[in-house]
Amino acid sequence: MSRLGEELFRVAIDVPKSLLLKSNGAQGHVYANAARSRELKKLGYVKGRILRLPNPISEPIDMLTVIRYPKRTARADAPNLYPTVKHLEDGLVAAGVLEDDSYQYVPHHIFEVGEPTGRKETWQVVISGHRIDEGKRP
Repeated sequence: MSRLGEELFRVAIDVPKSLLLKSNGAQGHVYANAARSRELKKLGYVKGRILRLPNPISEPIDMLTVIRYPKRTARADAPNLYPTVKHLEDGLVAAGVLEDDSYQYVPHHIFEVGEPTGRKETWQVVISGHRIDEGKRP
């Protein structure tokens, strides 16, 4: 049984290897990272606008992020891609999907590894926001 409440939105964003930012130090040059950050935010913004939500979600939510790697890997570590996800979330805020992505609005970030994309050098980040259901908390 899922511990997440009602799904309020879901967006799947394809991220090419060239835009990945990782928290394990494999990120490259600082100037390249700034350009990647802008491109990731733009990807999040475009996908967020496509959702056409009438109003930004302003209640606190649980954020589920499923990372789909290009192929199955035994060493997948989804939270290592948080720097990538952070800029995608910033794009969702700019697009009006979320009021904000600070702790007051997103107190819980949950990361999972999903099924492989099967596409060379293409990751997919699936972000969904869920109503907080205190009755389902451990």
